[in-house]
Amino acid sequence: MPQSIEANKHYDLHLMIIFMSLATALISGLGITTALIAEVSRLGVSPLSIRADTLGDYMTSPLAIVYNMGLVIGGACLMLSMLARYYVFEDFYSRTITVTGALLGILIVLIGIFPINFLEQHRFFSTGYLICTFVLHSFCFIDYFRKNSSISTSLFSFNIIGLVFSIALMYLLNWSTLDFDPCPHGPNDVCWVSLVMWVLTQANILWCVLLGLNMKKLIKTQQQQLSNLAFASQ
Repeated sequence: MPQSIEANKHYDLHLMIIFMSLATALISGLGITTALIAEVSRLGVSPLSIRADTLGDYMTSPLAIVYNMGLVIGGACLMLSMLARYYVFEDFYSRTITVTGALLGILIVLIGIFPINFLEQHRFFSTGYLICTFVLHSFCFIDYFRKNSSISTSLFSFNIIGLVFSIALMYLLNWSTLDFDPCPHGPNDVCWVSLVMWVLTQANILWCVLLGLNMKKLIKTQQQQLSNLAFASQ
């Protein structure tokens, strides 16, 4: 009986990680994409000339509420995913990654609550998000080379992309203002700040998708092992 309870506990936690990770990607992705399409249609400009954070501006972005609510709900789903992961991977290093991921979810929620209209708060939380993203991908990079790592090769690939572009975005950040300097470009030209920001955003979204899929494979392996143990004990 205790073995069955333990199996069900891990099964439920794995399912929570899977669904909440996928929900994070789906909800935040839909919110960002919907607001971006509306903004591009309104201005008639290239998506790469628009900074992602300006989509949350209630004064200029027509679907700012969709963008901001997508961040709030998506960030909350990421926190729930990390909460479940905390009780599945119980070693100290894995829990450090989990706590960092939960902090990232909290910062995403706060960015949605305090969009660019609240400039001072937005700069603070956005900078925290950028630093936390860098730290999370750094921890995951190291974890990949540990024995019994929970990071798959595909997840590691997007982890490298997130790490490289978070470093690039931190390089472009004006640390004296906690903001990015204006990007001189035409309406259909590429702004490097926008390009790096969009790549990092999409890498983080796909990272959440792969996290959920990775957990799906892991849960099959674990349940098979538990079944074998139960069969052997009979």
